[in-house]
Amino acid sequence: MNTMSLPAPLRALLFASMGALATTMMLSLWDAAAHAEQPVLWWASRASGFVAYGALALSVLFGVLISSKGAGGLLSKKAVMDLHQQWTLSAVVASVVHVVTVVGHAESGVSAWAAVVPFASATLTGPVALGTVAFVGLVVIAASSWLRKHVPYGAWRAIHALAFGVMVLGMLHGITSGTSTASVAAQWLYILTGATLAGAITMRVLVALADGRHAEAHRAR
Repeated sequence: MNTMSLPAPLRALLFASMGALATTMMLSLWDAAAHAEQPVLWWASRASGFVAYGALALSVLFGVLISSKGAGGLLSKKAVMDLHQQWTLSAVVASVVHVVTVVGHAESGVSAWAAVVPFASATLTGPVALGTVAFVGLVVIAASSWLRKHVPYGAWRAIHALAFGVMVLGMLHGITSGTSTASVAAQWLYILTGATLAGAITMRVLVALADGRHAEAHRAR
């Protein structure tokens, strides 16, 4: 996909999303630099956690833009769909790396079993369970997309509706288990991603209401 062939609003959104992901990566590396004595796996788990969260937020954002018909026709729906799929894949890959590095870091206290079974971790039981449920939910959502031709439309819509819950669980997991939660940068990351998604959902509702009014006006003719 040639980004320069996209409409100006979509190019701006694309570059903003790339900047957002780069920012999440830099935030994690910047904070990790203050703990240079920590093992590489500790760094990797933190960095991949930030990247996974950022990619998930962008995946949900572009998913909302798809359901709102490309922001009410302002953006190319096909291009937004491509971006949604790429960010979903990025979120899955980064989440797998996050799980592997957390389990691989012996001092984390999180076993492979606890990484896939909620409440099985003896360390940070609740916070780890939030991440486990979010990870499983993300995998289910991604799998339903890749197997969309074999999944009934109603079931597919229901599964994708879980994305908002996965996003909230991922945020709560990061806040309650992340050692960077106290940093101003991490707090602003959560605030800005939450505000952006709230704005996207509001836009989705407004577009749906506008469609409803148009449909009523058409029937009244």
